[in-house]
Formats: sequence, structure tokens, C-alpha cells
Amino acid sequence: MDATASPRTSTAPTAPAAAPAVAVAAALTLGVTQILHAQTVPFASPADYVIEGAYALYLVAAVVAVLALRRVHRPAGGWGRIGDAGALLYGLGHALVAVPVTTTFLLGHDAPDPLGALFVPGIALWMAGLVPLAIACFRHGPVPRPVAAVLPATLPLTMALGAAGPLVEALTWAVLGVSIARAARRRVR
Repeated sequence: MDATASPRTSTAPTAPAAAPAVAVAAALTLGVTQILHAQTVPFASPADYVIEGAYALYLVAAVVAVLALRRVHRPAGGWGRIGDAGALLYGLGHALVAVPVTTTFLLGHDAPDPLGALFVPGIALWMAGLVPLAIACFRHGPVPRPVAAVLPATLPLTMALGAAGPLVEALTWAVLGVSIARAARRRVR
């Protein structure tokens, strides 16, 4: 980037702006690999590592992506404390789940029990964060209202679909990523 260029007018993607795309790519990789390969633990093949690595990458990217969603929507009003609470719960839930998932990826087998215990509270926080996130997105407008209305159903649907479930997360972040990009472009103008 040119040293004289203003950060507001730069067209270079930043980490938060790229996070939804990374979340989409990781979730797609996870979903497709899980459909084609049943993971074994301890890991017995490269596909086992791809599954766990893609899951870990998705979780971290989703934390940054929800912060990007908050950043572009908060200044316009309608986001408020409800949106902040949703982003916090959603991000914290992903972060908690990321600890045992990343540990499992690095070890090639299940995370030790104390770390595995983070998974259930992480999922609960993730799910709890979707409701206030949906309310804030619904009230704010750049996220299409039908998409905002179904946000709380994304995690249960992901779980219900099993191996193909991450494709729901990929679709969710693809739509939210477009919303983030549009809102960011409007703010720059």
C-alpha cells in the first residue's frame, strides 16, 4: 500500500474484511472433506488432519468475522448492546471450541479431558450468541432480514446435517460476508 494512501480509501483487504471469506473456505473444506471421508481418531490419514485443521481455521476465522460484522454495523445504529452481547457470546463460544479442536489437530488424537470440557460450554455460548446477533442484524438492515431471522437456526441445522453441516456455516458466512463488504463500502463513501 502506498505510504500516502489513507487507510479509509485503501482497497487492500484487511484481516477482518477477509475473515468471512476464510471462514467460508474453511467451512467448505471441512464439509466436503467430511462428506468424502469419515474421520478417525487417533488420526490415520491426511484427511483426518484436513478435517480438524479446517474446523480449527473456521472457528478462528469466525471469531474475527463476527468482530468485522460488529465493526461495520455498530456505527449505523440498531446494533447496540444486544448486537455487542451476541458478538461476544458467539465469538467466545467459537474461541472455547477452538481450544480442544486445535489441540486435537496438533496432537492427532482427542484433546485431554480438561480441554475437551470446553467444547460443550463453547457450543452453548455459540448458540446463545446467535439470538442477540440475529436481533441486531434484523434491526440494522444491511443483513437481509430473512437471513437475520434464520441465524438462530444455523447451528442446530449444522448439527442435524452431520458431515454436511459445515456447508450451512459456509453459506451463512458467505451471505454475512457480502453484508460486511457492502456496509464497509458504504462507510468508505
